[in-house]
Amino acid sequence: MRVLVLGNDTPVGYSISAFANPLRRHDLIGVSMDGTRWARPRQVRRVVRDAAPDVVLDTRIVTQIDSSDRIGQRDVQRTAWLADACEREGASYFYLSSAFVFSGKMTRPYLESDTPDVTGGLGGVLLDIENILTSRLDDVFILRLGRLFAGRRPNALCTALDTLRRSQTVQVSDRLQGNPVHVGEVARVCMGILDQMSTGADRYGVFHYCSLGETGYLDFAEAAMACASQYEPFVNARKLLQNETNDNQPVLNHTLECSKIRREFGIQQLPWRHFIDRAVTRYLELYVKAEGVIDK
Repeated sequence: MRVLVLGNDTPVGYSISAFANPLRRHDLIGVSMDGTRWARPRQVRRVVRDAAPDVVLDTRIVTQIDSSDRIGQRDVQRTAWLADACEREGASYFYLSSAFVFSGKMTRPYLESDTPDVTGGLGGVLLDIENILTSRLDDVFILRLGRLFAGRRPNALCTALDTLRRSQTVQVSDRLQGNPVHVGEVARVCMGILDQMSTGADRYGVFHYCSLGETGYLDFAEAAMACASQYEPFVNARKLLQNETNDNQPVLNHTLECSKIRREFGIQQLPWRHFIDRAVTRYLELYVKAEGVIDK
């Protein structure tokens, strides 16, 4: 299949290219984040028309969750333009969304059948985008993900490592809970779905994926710091990790139930802990190695 990857220079986009290119099962056409900041709908129509994709894989929005480039109504408008262009050209839309369309008030993992209940803020914009797509397209496949982490910016793990390199404290709380997912896992899942789409699987529906192992943000940060503290820039990482857990604050739970994607696509969850060392090592290669200060 011809797959138009929007945001091919995002952490997810890089991982998709790294995973897919050696397999040569699909023809990937990439558009950078800068190339997706369209000002007019005709620019979007031109991109989709020229690429003539079977599927548009949109990684833009989920990456911006932890970016300084905040998600807003402009992104909603651009997504509406994309939906119209896909309908015009007969392309399916594969959209990467987030667990943050839910308020986090539920104590059990969220199912695909649960109604998103977030109001306003980031989650509200994410939900607006989902609603735009489902109201305008029949062939729209929405994959909601746990919070992303990677060794490539932007994401919360890299922000924490940047902070530690400045010898500043990182404040985290276990009242915030969920299942983090490494971008390499996202690439594996996306390509598994695309492989099955190419052989006739449905190109519509809502699915959830996050890595195995529900955790609090403090527990995740401790695992990451234990790995990072092996290296010279982060030898004091554990000392700079500050527990901000307040038992008087409500727990916000963004855990996703992932049995549907396993049942319908045969995709199994892998533990997020298996990817911590990979993410930290990648960060060191990209942002620290050039300075010559990596010692283990």
